[in-house]
Amino acid sequence: MLHVIKIGGSTLADLEPAFFNSVKQKIQNGEKIVIVHGGGPEINKKLEETGLAVEKKDGIRVTNKETLSCVKAALKNIMNAALVKRLQQENIPAVGLCGSEESLIQCDFLDHVQYGWVGSVRKINTGVIKKLLDAEKVPVIAPLGVTNNGETVNINADTAAGETAAALSAKSICFVTDTPGIQISGEWEDSLTISEIHNGIQDGQIYGGMLPKVESAIKCLELNIDEVQITDQTLTGTRVVKEVVVS
Repeated sequence: MLHVIKIGGSTLADLEPAFFNSVKQKIQNGEKIVIVHGGGPEINKKLEETGLAVEKKDGIRVTNKETLSCVKAALKNIMNAALVKRLQQENIPAVGLCGSEESLIQCDFLDHVQYGWVGSVRKINTGVIKKLLDAEKVPVIAPLGVTNNGETVNINADTAAGETAAALSAKSICFVTDTPGIQISGEWEDSLTISEIHNGIQDGQIYGGMLPKVESAIKCLELNIDEVQITDQTLTGTRVVKEVVVS
């Protein structure tokens, strides 16, 4: 059984023992794990150090050639390397991968005029990942991609995680956040349907930083991933489903 875990950049800085224990428990149960990570705060830090502006359109980071060098440094050299090292220190056999290398994440430009060097995933080279999984390793993927012309592009980490899960026919994808799932009317929900999520958004119950998370969860369901969860670091939280199945 294969699970994809997506960790946001802000969560990466504060990973707790509970997260590593949960990952180790899954591995001990014979489950295979692929991790995809973000790096927004570190990218912003690199941009500020370089004197470059942080620019987003429609929630997408506008990425020009100068910005791209900061994105690559933050995601691959800093965040990926640090996460792999930390996992290894916890006796988790992690191996770092960069989506722009070995044609791992093959992309077209999302909209070169609007967003610059930002990728739309066309294909995942699953062979690279499966080889590591067969060797009982945990691939840790930095969300960069490569075009047919060999140009590196930035990819939204949630998108990269969802496309990777779909390509590998993963059993589940888990978005690790700083909250134990989704809260409605003061209660943490065990599961929510897409309709209930839309209602929660309209009612103002789901808002702010949770909005992009639920949008990513819904997109993963559309990619036919069986189970989508928004969780805390124990990997337990709210399961997002298409609709209630009546038996």
